[in-house]
Parts: sequence; C-alpha cells; structure tokens
Amino acid sequence: MRIRRSLAGAAGLAVTLLVSSAAIPPAEASLWEIPCTALQSAQWSGFRIDAAEAVAANENRPAHCAVTGTIDAEIRFELLLPLPEAWNGRFVMGGGGGFVGSLDNQAMTLYAVPESPLHRGFATVGTDTGHRGLVIDATWALHREDREINFGHRAVHVTAEVAKRIIRLHYGRDIDYSYFLGCSRGGGQAMMESQRYPDDFDGIVAGAPAYDWTGIGAQFIQVQQAMYPDPSNLRSPVVTPEARRLLARAILDACDHLDGVTDGILGDPRACDFRPESLPTCSASTTEGCLTPAQRRAVGVIYRGAVVGGQVVYPGFPFGGEDDPGGWGAWVAGGSSPLPGVPNYQFAFGTQLYKYIIFDDADWDYTAYDFSSWREDTRRAAALLNATNTDLSAFDVSGGKLILWTGWSDHALTAHGTIGYFEDVLREDPDADEYLRLFLAPGVLHCSGGPGPDAVDWLGVIQGWVERGEAPARVIASKRGAEGAVEMRRPLCAYPAAARYDGVGDPRREESFVCSE
Repeated sequence: MRIRRSLAGAAGLAVTLLVSSAAIPPAEASLWEIPCTALQSAQWSGFRIDAAEAVAANENRPAHCAVTGTIDAEIRFELLLPLPEAWNGRFVMGGGGGFVGSLDNQAMTLYAVPESPLHRGFATVGTDTGHRGLVIDATWALHREDREINFGHRAVHVTAEVAKRIIRLHYGRDIDYSYFLGCSRGGGQAMMESQRYPDDFDGIVAGAPAYDWTGIGAQFIQVQQAMYPDPSNLRSPVVTPEARRLLARAILDACDHLDGVTDGILGDPRACDFRPESLPTCSASTTEGCLTPAQRRAVGVIYRGAVVGGQVVYPGFPFGGEDDPGGWGAWVAGGSSPLPGVPNYQFAFGTQLYKYIIFDDADWDYTAYDFSSWREDTRRAAALLNATNTDLSAFDVSGGKLILWTGWSDHALTAHGTIGYFEDVLREDPDADEYLRLFLAPGVLHCSGGPGPDAVDWLGVIQGWVERGEAPARVIASKRGAEGAVEMRRPLCAYPAAARYDGVGDPRREESFVCSE
C-alpha cells in the first residue's frame, strides 16, 4: 500500500509525498523526514528539485546534502543541508552581488567568518534571483518586468519559503531561528526583506546596502559624465592616477591623525575639513602637483552627490580610498576594468540600469541625459527595486533584529547613504535602537578590503542579539595579511559612537580603543 500526503506551504507551495507505508513505523508516521536523495523524487508543487546529492566531507566543507532547484520557471536556488546529527536547528540565507545572475550565497563566502554557516550547523541557501548572466549585466531585464520583480524583491522571498519547506520536511521538525546576511546588492535584499517581508527572518545583517537603486544610479551616471565626457574615449579618465595620488596624500596629511593614530586610516572622514579646492590649479606650464579645472569639477561631483533640480537626491562619497585600486580605481576612475570596454564598475552598473531597467533602450546614451525628467523616468524602477521605506514597525512587531554596516572608504555605495537611512528610521521611531543598529568600518572598501579591519563574525553577532538578547554595542573587526595571519584587530562601535585610540596602547589591538560619541 502507498500513502499519498500533501503538505501545503506558504505562497501556495506544496509537496506531495509518495512513500511506502511499510517504511514508516506507526509511532513515527507523523514525522516526515525525507532523506537527501529522496528529495528529488518527491512531487513538488510550485517548484522542482533538479538535484539532491549527498556530498562527502572535504578540506573546505563538512558532509552535507546539496539541493538545487527551480521555482516557477526561472528562479534557481541551491540549498545546503548539514547532516541531521549536525544541524543546529537554524537557517541562514545569503544575498547576492550586483545584478546577481548566478547561484550566489554570501553567507558561504563573504560572511564565512571565522567559519562558514555550514560548518556551524546552519542550513543555508542562495539564489540567482530569476535570471542568468554576469553580475554587471542587466540585458536580461529588457522588456521583462517579471524578471525585474523577481530581482527586485520576490525571488529572495519565495526562495526563503521554499528552503524552509524543504528543511522542515528533510529534518522532520520546525526551524528554531532564521537569518539573512547580505552585502551590496545582498545588503539591499536584506533591507527589502525587513520592509516587504518582515516575517521571513528573525535576524538580518545588511552590509553596504544597495537600497536606493534610482538614487545610486543617478550618482553613478553623473560621476561618469564628469569622468568620461567623451563616450568614444573610455581609456582616459579625467581624474588621472597621478591626480588621485595627489588627492589621497593631501587628505591623509591633513586628517589621518584626527582619530589619535597616524596609520593611513580615517576614523571618521566627516571630521576632516580638508578642501580639495585648496590644491593648486594646473596652468599651461604645470602638469604635476595640481588639479586641472576639469579634474576639480569631477572631484566635486564625486564628493557632492547626485543633484537633480538643485537638490541632492543621493549623497556623495566621504574621503578615503582615492588612491586604492579597490576604491576609486575599481569604481570611479578606471584602472581595474571589470570587462573590456567598461572602465569601472560605476560605469557598468549605471549604464546597464538605465539602459535595460529604467528606459528599456539598449542604445541609451549616458552623455546625453540631463536629468530634467529623472523623477518621472525612474518612478517605475523605484517601486520595484528601492528599499527606502523607513517604517520598520512590522519588522519590530515580528521580533526581528536588523544590523546595518558599511565601510567608510566604500566607493560603490556611499556610507553617507546608509547613515542617512539609519537616521531617518530613528526620526520616525525614537525607540528603533531596540531592533536596529549601525556600524561603520574605517578604512574598509566595498564589503571588504582596504587598510582597515574588515572581517567581523556578523552571523555570531546577530545570533547573539536574536537568541540571547545581546544587543551589540561593540564588535571586533580583524584584518588579515597576505599569509592569512591576523595583523590588526579594532572595535567597531554602534553608531553614533566611534572608536578612539587611547594614546598609549598598541594600535593593532582592540583594547587600545574605546567607543565614544
């Protein structure tokens, strides 16, 4: 005899199990524990499992069950399940970067500090958000609003629901706690979850969040208009490497000492009162140690932010990272081209966003756009992509906890934007610190890198807050050298506090710094 049982899930997702009644002892008939390799043979409604494979342990990962599947027609996911005896009862989803386009799980890469969630016993999932392509490619969105909706918010939500359903059926019990970790696009996904789907996760960590796509896009295009005014010449940025070095040296000379230690790291760039216009202006007979008028204008746009109709619609970048290959080099002024013919990541993401999502026009010319109709042009995209809602009351009611963090020297997504969102939430809800915290990482580039300590056990931090009520006021960030050894540890302090050097201790040790406002 065969038993047919259907278990309905959220969002209309269900599974129909066809199993032998002889295989289930009567006392355990209510506990449906589907073995790894049997997951693929079960009949699922709303999604399919393409493969379910028992993976042996190796030097990088413990033994686990790897499940890949597809929701609807295009949303692919990969779910990694610890062995039943190793599962800690918890689930964590990792975000994706850029326009995603492949199975991405930042919980297993960027956030695998000091070890991956799988090693800790977490079940974990990632998704391609419903399309395939390079992280800087948005051609998939041309005349495809369904894909834009999936990318904007739906894919993460339904992937979380499907993963939870499979986890419950595989282990035969409910999940104790659920988490989400993301940075960049993944940080924006994290914020979107807290706003649109507040019941999906108990704890969320949003790093360097791309939460205001239309504002970020305006900033990218205006910077690139100043940096590459001639679209036929994308090899020679207005701000040359020499000019970047001049600017970086001048800023550090003026302000590096303000946090109490001279180490090439600005503790809080807002304390630096350096003015780029104080640098000499190049004349016809000088080419070194000065900025040309065009370079001054471009630098001004970078620090000023995106302006539409005389109003700043997205803030500019703070000082720091001007001469770093991963700062201005990769994101602003070339030097680390992501693809041939694409000078930097701001250029890539900005033009792709405007061509394939905002205007649905592959021939759109960034140099001809004057932003006079920007608000109307971007209204539809903003409704799909932006996670700018500052009302987190539903997330609060659900018991959720949200951590925002970003690097001060991030030239992909300005720290000023993340600070602005945080402060807007506090203005709306003065008690928001009960569920929301912000941490700023001095000298850290986009999600990682730079001279500052960039590695934090964010999964452990958010788990401690959610499960043990340990609201974070000070977390420890580490910096590893080329050989992998820790070279520096410093505290990151819950905003608005910042780490200050005590003046006597070893600046490479966290105990030499105190948190103060």
